[in-house]
Amino acid sequence: MEWSSLRRSPSLSVPDRLSVDIERLILDGQLKPGDRLPTERELGDLLGVSRVSVRQALHELEARGLIDRRPGRGTIVLAPADRSGEAGDALSALMIAASSGTSEIARIMELRAVIEPPIAGLAAARVTARDTEQLRALVEEMEQETNLSRYAELDRSFHHAISVYTHNPLLAQLTELIAEQIAPSRRKSLQTPARRATSSAAHRRIFEAIAAHDQAAAEREARLHVEGVLHEALRASSVETETAP
Repeated sequence: MEWSSLRRSPSLSVPDRLSVDIERLILDGQLKPGDRLPTERELGDLLGVSRVSVRQALHELEARGLIDRRPGRGTIVLAPADRSGEAGDALSALMIAASSGTSEIARIMELRAVIEPPIAGLAAARVTARDTEQLRALVEEMEQETNLSRYAELDRSFHHAISVYTHNPLLAQLTELIAEQIAPSRRKSLQTPARRATSSAAHRRIFEAIAAHDQAAAEREARLHVEGVLHEALRASSVETETAP
């Protein structure tokens, strides 16, 4: 991991900037579950900041359930399934039940339509300056990205980040479980540049509503986006059925 290459967010305090940058590495998968972070002293030396700033940044990430810090073991990146314990197991069972049968994608997308708009609204009410910076970076990168696989990863990271910024770990866990279920359909719905452009425009509107702390607009834009994705997923599924041998 090339820590010195972390991007800079000059509008934020040093601890917030560090927590945003490290969180992005986790969201992007550059830091994977089980990875061990350098010590506070090592990170401070690598990044040219004080240990106090590093400690505050790590405390923020720990409070968000992204890392686990224990004396003698160091700082470890947590897997999504490890972030809510038994509640996460219950949610996993719920997702398995919801996705069984021939209408798997439709059922999962309907679930998204039920839960994601309120999540966006809650994020709009609770989002902080460092949260806004993270969402802005994700949106701007999506608007420039042309690689399908990378775009799908950013899409997943964007929606997961919104759930994280409700500051409710259970909502973040549920969103991650849904993302695992719809990964194949997410890529199908983004096959053409036009569809990716439409998705990016929707993400931009959701972001702007959240950044403005406009709960009603955030819910509305999230609902319109999910309904559009549901329509596209059902259309793609119908085309596949019609063309199947």
